[in-house]
Amino acid sequence: MGYIATLIYLVLIFVRPQEYVEAIKGWPVQDVAAILCISSVFLEGSLSIDKLKRSPINLLLIMFWIWISITWLFNGWVGGIPFVFLRFTPVVVTFFLIVVTVDTLAKLRGLAWLLALMALFLAIQAIVQYNTGEGLGGVSALQAHGLGADDEMVVRVRGVGLFADPNDMAINMVPFAALLLPAFHRRFMSRTWLTGIIVLVPLTVGIAFTLSRGGMLGMLAIGWFYMYRRVGKLFSIVGAVLLLLVILAAPRVGEINTREDSARARLDHWAYGLQLARENPVFGVGKGAFTENYYRTAHNSFILVLAETGFIGAMIWVAMFIAAFREIYLTRKEPRAPPWLDPALNAFEAALIGWLVCAMFLSQTYKFTSFIILGCIVATLNVLKREGYEVKHPWNARMSLLVLATTVGAVILMHVAVKVLWQL
Repeated sequence: MGYIATLIYLVLIFVRPQEYVEAIKGWPVQDVAAILCISSVFLEGSLSIDKLKRSPINLLLIMFWIWISITWLFNGWVGGIPFVFLRFTPVVVTFFLIVVTVDTLAKLRGLAWLLALMALFLAIQAIVQYNTGEGLGGVSALQAHGLGADDEMVVRVRGVGLFADPNDMAINMVPFAALLLPAFHRRFMSRTWLTGIIVLVPLTVGIAFTLSRGGMLGMLAIGWFYMYRRVGKLFSIVGAVLLLLVILAAPRVGEINTREDSARARLDHWAYGLQLARENPVFGVGKGAFTENYYRTAHNSFILVLAETGFIGAMIWVAMFIAAFREIYLTRKEPRAPPWLDPALNAFEAALIGWLVCAMFLSQTYKFTSFIILGCIVATLNVLKREGYEVKHPWNARMSLLVLATTVGAVILMHVAVKVLWQL
């Protein structure tokens, strides 16, 4: 019951009927669904403390939730604590619903299929909108001059609500393409790779129609990782170069340069975010405050969390992803692992890599998708436990040092990147 309710809740996140169905427009559909999901979990008794202790990601997310809420306390607005806490609650609920309710291979497989089909749902919207000019809810495609060669008109598809921007639409499709790649799909989601290809083809077309350069780079990263796992480092680099040449033939993508208006504006956003971080290094300016005195958001998920929640918040955010990659790396070493485990871990790792690449060009720090992927990784550990494999990888001092070093390195890298790219 709790599992089915969780799947329905995830469908509502992607389909978003309250955004365009007149009869329920503006209704708190997702909030009501979340309450029903939580109630069903408690009623059926599926909540287990052991599931919540299996991975440090669980505690890190709680720490992040608390920290982003109290950042406003250090910036003089006590009322911001409950405001931010409640705004981020749906994301936390989504993560823990996945962790608690997905505890068998059948459920994990069902969840993976749902996510792939929801990405396909967005892709079909994109294809229809590209060919008709209008998509779900009457949303029109964006048309603009100056984004293609010779100032030609280009069409960029978009969705509704969370997906109203073409780039946001792309980042919510790209990660789930990883679930459909033949070697990752077969043995985990299906007995054959063909079912994955059937869904992957229209999904790729939908992503292409967004003309999102970040989305294209995310697909390139997933493609590289797939080749890396299949043919090794050297051939994967050659393959990635070939994929890059294909991608560069697409409109907008081939014009990536730091003198182009969109790229120049993004550097401005990054520079402003880094300035805020220097002025408020520990606590940041408060979640959501980036745009209070600036006309756009950061267009970089790391810079956004660094500017709004300070170095501590950025460390916790980075720690969640390092913990996820560590869980995958250590779990992959499990002796006598079931045949579905390696392709599943590869798929989720590729999805996370694709999301992170896209997120370096978008402000997606607090959105659903990355936490859904993290939830899938933790759920995989719970499934293994159910099948008789004990997989717990406790946090240690070495990991804390790694997180600190990675966060410091990322801050330095972004400062250098802005300065170097600005001169090009």
